[in-house]
Order: sequence, then structure tokens, then C-alpha cells
Amino acid sequence: MLELINLIEKSGQTVRSDFRRWFRKTPVAANWTVASDYSVGNRNKKSDAFSFVIMPKHDTDQNISSWISAFAPKDIKATRAPSQEFLDYFCSPVSFSYSFVVERESNYLKAAITLEAMRAVVRQLQEVVFQWKAAEPGNELYYDELGNRLGSLLFELDGKNPSSALLRRMFLVASFGALVFHLIHDEKSPLSIRWISDRDAMFDRHDGLAFDLGWLLFQIMRRRSGGVIDVRRPQLIFTSPLMDGVNSYDEFVRLPDYLAGTLADLRLPNVIFSHPKFPKVFNRLFVDTQNNAIIEIVAPTGRITSRRLAFGNPPEGAKSIRRPT
Repeated sequence: MLELINLIEKSGQTVRSDFRRWFRKTPVAANWTVASDYSVGNRNKKSDAFSFVIMPKHDTDQNISSWISAFAPKDIKATRAPSQEFLDYFCSPVSFSYSFVVERESNYLKAAITLEAMRAVVRQLQEVVFQWKAAEPGNELYYDELGNRLGSLLFELDGKNPSSALLRRMFLVASFGALVFHLIHDEKSPLSIRWISDRDAMFDRHDGLAFDLGWLLFQIMRRRSGGVIDVRRPQLIFTSPLMDGVNSYDEFVRLPDYLAGTLADLRLPNVIFSHPKFPKVFNRLFVDTQNNAIIEIVAPTGRITSRRLAFGNPPEGAKSIRRPT
């Protein structure tokens, strides 16, 4: 997975500078929320899309939820005409979106993310967990539980009929989440990052291991940079609708829902959609503003390649050609 992460970081070098410019007025040491949703597994769509909306804390959860509920009471599937007020909220200085589009025919990059590759990653992570447990007295219980979940995953991968497609999705979403965490960490030194993910089978697998994988990959990424690591910061908080039995987070999830639904429906290179609601979302959120990043990932021959997609004006510093819309 680190090879995939390295590839995406290289192909999306302008994402960092765009993020920095967009949030230049946001102070360091703030609290951040990342809301994510996915449009995956739909054979009628061109792509699988994983979208993350990044927000510094700018209001209470209740106020944000109330506002979104007023202008976007339904998800994009149930919406025929998205409100302009809701789309404008995306383009305000309080949010930045990072989306990953995976070629649908690749079946979650099946040719590259093989069972053997996943087994190798899990074994490497088990060794990392063992080393960190010894180096961090007081955190032994967490590392013991994490080691057990990794062992359960490896047992499935070694079995006769592992849910390989679902497990590839789990590895992908964890890698994408780690990239988002690392971006916020490097640019803004946050106190905390709360990841709100919509409910999906990949987060139910092995007792929420996808969250742990995202955390592990992020910690490995930050250690590669060297220097002193404060394991207490940022605090990573993981949650999903009704995980605590109280909060549904429906409105927060609705933000990435619009992005993922639109990108999954997008057909390139002609920029064609199946419903008139999608062009309105696409033009406002991906063409007219600079607070978004889209990474396309394909693996036609078993070799993963990625590129950043830019619509409208290319990102500053990008060596790219404007795609007509």
C-alpha cells in the first residue's frame, strides 16, 4: 500500500500547494473533520469513487448539520435538483475535497492488489505493531487488540474463499484516508482529526480494521519524514453513523456523497453524465472552484498508474492541459 500512496503523492504534487493556499488563513493546531463517502460496486457507473471532504472546525456540529439539512435534506441519489446554496457551501473557505476515482473495470485494482500482495502487507504491519508496542509503554492493550484484528484478516486471506474484492476496497479506503491525514498533518499540525465515514461493509470487516489501517499507514508515512514524533498529536477520532448509538452524522456524510456520486457517474473523455443533476454539481464543484483534488487510478495491465484530473483552469504549477467541459 505504501507504493500506491507514494505513486498518488507523486502524481498529485499540486494538491499540497492548493490545500495550503485554500487554508492559508486557518491557524495551525486546530481541530479538523474529514467526512467520507463512496460510490462503489455499481455496474451502471463508469468508476468507483472515494470522496473526502476536509473541514477545520468552524462551527458547532449542530449548526452545520442544521444548515445542510435545510438546503440538502436528501442524498444525491434521491435529489433531482441540487440547491445552489448547498453547492456554494462547498466552495466556501471552510472545506476542501480530495477524491479518488478508480477504474470500475479494474475491480478495485484486482490485477495489482493480489491476495499475495495483501498477505505481504498484513505481515509487514504485524511486525510494525510488534515494534511499536515495545516502544510505547502504556499502549500495549491497543496494540494487542490491533494485532488480533490483523491476525483475523490474515486468517481470512489464507482461507479458501476470502472476500477479496471487499478486502481490496478496505485497503484502498485506508490508503486514501492516510493520504488525507498526512496532508492535514504536514500542512496544519492539527490537534485532532475526526474521520466520519459513511457506513460500508469494508468498515464492518474485522471489527473496524479499515480505521486502524488508515491510522497505521498514516503513522508510517509521518515517520518516513524523520524528526521527533509526538505520538499524542494529532489525536485521531474514528466514527460512522450511529456508531455511538446517538449521532447519525447524515448531514456531514451528505457532503462527500454528492462528490462521489457525481464522479462515479462521470464518463471521460467527453464529460458525459446520465442525469441532468450531475452537470450542475460537476460544474460548480469541480470546474468553477479551486478547492478540490481528483486523482484517477487505473491498472490496465497489472501496473498501477495515477494522475490528477483538473477541469477548468489547471492547478497552479501543474504541467497539464485544460480539459474542455
